[in-house]
Amino acid sequence: MDTETLIVRYIDILSESMRQSMRKYKEETDSGDLFNLTITQLHYLHAINEMDGPTFTQLVERFNVQKSTVTDTVNRLIKRNIAYKQQSEQDLRVFHIYLTEKGKELLRIEGMGYYHFASKMTKCLESKEKEQFTKLLEKIVNEIRI
Repeated sequence: MDTETLIVRYIDILSESMRQSMRKYKEETDSGDLFNLTITQLHYLHAINEMDGPTFTQLVERFNVQKSTVTDTVNRLIKRNIAYKQQSEQDLRVFHIYLTEKGKELLRIEGMGYYHFASKMTKCLESKEKEQFTKLLEKIVNEIRI
C-alpha cells in the first residue's frame, strides 16, 4: 500500500476514534446541546468567539455566504441562547454578535473533549515521541494554512 493511501486510512481511523471519543465525552459531561449543533453552527460559534463581537457583514466576509445565510444561522443561535446581538453605539444600523455564557461553555466543553481525545491518542507515546509528533503536526498545520 502506498504512503498516501496509508495516511488517508489512518486519518479515517483517527476521525472515527475522535467521533467516538467526543460521543463518550458528551455522555460523561451531559453536554447534549453541543452535539445538537450543526457543523455550520459550530463554525459560527468559533468565528464569533475568535472575532470578538463581529458584525453580520464581517461574518458574511468570513464565510463567503449571503447575508441572509448569516442572519438565519445567527438567529438560530440566538433562539437557543447560545449567542446574542447588540446594537452598535457608533452606528445604530450595525449589530455585533457575541456568545452567551452558554455558548462559551459549549466551546469550553468541546475543547475539553478534544483534549481528552488528544490524551487518548498520545498516551502510547513516550515524551520524545510526543515532541516529534507535535513538531510534525505544527509543520502540517503551517503548510495547510497557506
